[in-house]
Amino acid sequence: MKKRKILVLFYSLGGTTADLAREVAKGAAEIIGTEVEIKRVPELISKEVFDKNPALKLKKEKLEKEFPEATINDLISAEAVAFGTPVHFGSFASQIKQFIDQLSPVFVKGQMVNKPAAVFCVSGSLHGGEEITLISLMIPLLNLGMIPVGIPYPIQGAGPEFDAGSPYGAIFISGAKGEKKLEEDDKKIANILGRRLALTAQLLNCACKQCNICRELTKKET
Repeated sequence: MKKRKILVLFYSLGGTTADLAREVAKGAAEIIGTEVEIKRVPELISKEVFDKNPALKLKKEKLEKEFPEATINDLISAEAVAFGTPVHFGSFASQIKQFIDQLSPVFVKGQMVNKPAAVFCVSGSLHGGEEITLISLMIPLLNLGMIPVGIPYPIQGAGPEFDAGSPYGAIFISGAKGEKKLEEDDKKIANILGRRLALTAQLLNCACKQCNICRELTKKET
């Protein structure tokens, strides 16, 4: 069986979005026939800013050591992509925006059309713009022809105790100073999102010629 490449692409300054990215990747990796890569988008903040803040510089260097920097070819070669971002002033980070803004040639060639896409984010406070961030991030992905994958509440197992995630993607509230750590519910929702993304990629690329989807496609082709 050919392995389906799932790319988890994120931007993180303090490391919390990277933590959520790991959990999305874990979920995707649970699906048989899936190969998962986690990569970060390039940093836009100047070197001088980090030189003046040793603690932040250390976090940056740690992330750079653990996660390779993504290229446009990583997007093209992936069969599904999860995009992760911190919430910056009620929207997604400029680093993610700059990376997506390079995709005009990819858009013209239709190289992202029909690829599943998932989104996740980290906000410093509840109602800090997390849901609008996810919805805003979906807009350029829809323009690229990608297929959004969310997390319906029944699949999340919503109940009276439910307090994590959203239908649009995985969300984590990190606290104003990033002092909170991912709890089991946060990890669970991120795992579910990764699994749904990988399963959707498998369904859209199935070529077994035996399942109902493949039989229907074969019938249409002939």
